[in-house]
Amino acid sequence: MDQEVTVQNDLADRLVAALQKDEFILFRQAIVPLMPMGAERSFQEILIRFEEEETKLLPPGTFLPLLEEYGLMPFLDRWVVSRIGKWVRVGRGIKPDWEVPRNSINLSSQTLHDPSFAEFTRKHIQAAGLPEETLCFEILWEDAVEHAESLLRLAAQLRPAGCCFTIARFEGVQGSLELLKALGPDFVKLSPRVVRNVDQFPSGAATAETIHRECRSLGIRTIAEHVESDQVLAQLRRMGIDYAQGFGILPPQPWA
Repeated sequence: MDQEVTVQNDLADRLVAALQKDEFILFRQAIVPLMPMGAERSFQEILIRFEEEETKLLPPGTFLPLLEEYGLMPFLDRWVVSRIGKWVRVGRGIKPDWEVPRNSINLSSQTLHDPSFAEFTRKHIQAAGLPEETLCFEILWEDAVEHAESLLRLAAQLRPAGCCFTIARFEGVQGSLELLKALGPDFVKLSPRVVRNVDQFPSGAATAETIHRECRSLGIRTIAEHVESDQVLAQLRRMGIDYAQGFGILPPQPWA
């Protein structure tokens, strides 16, 4: 037990140093449109990895809980925002007419309560001249339910700066649509369980269709994540789901 605690403390120290030295690694995974949308800008989710050793990348499930335990998630979320700002400045310096992608950034529940995160983000948007919807903050449904007031406050602060919001892992359980309407996200991601069931059970397809129909009525676009087969992709396309992502489309790629 003592040895496990020591290992965790050592990793926590390395994570803090990585935040200070800009050493986390970003990946991206494409979010592709399934329906004709005209001149749709590219869309991608930004994913974070940590290089423990020269050739070993730790998955987020290994280090994110530690960052959360030490209250460091807001610093990591700020780091991602600042990196995207730098990336856009460099990219436009090379190619001024570059169409900047829309970037989905996973936001922690701790950051929802960070009183200075909105101002930090607005300053980076202005400094980098980020186009509207370059930053799209993604919040898990369970966090949105538990921290709805904080999410609404953050959205009110950042929407005027051009940010958009996604609710992820939405399952459309009874009573959830009223809260979804109140939160008013731009995108909703169907939970992996709903997506997996689309091709396996009639009830799974019916759930996905209901979520999409209700979201469409609220002006919310839908995204199916964890799409792993052509069969599921074809089903989603027939339903009219707006976007999809997953290993069945394109695995995460190094971000550059």
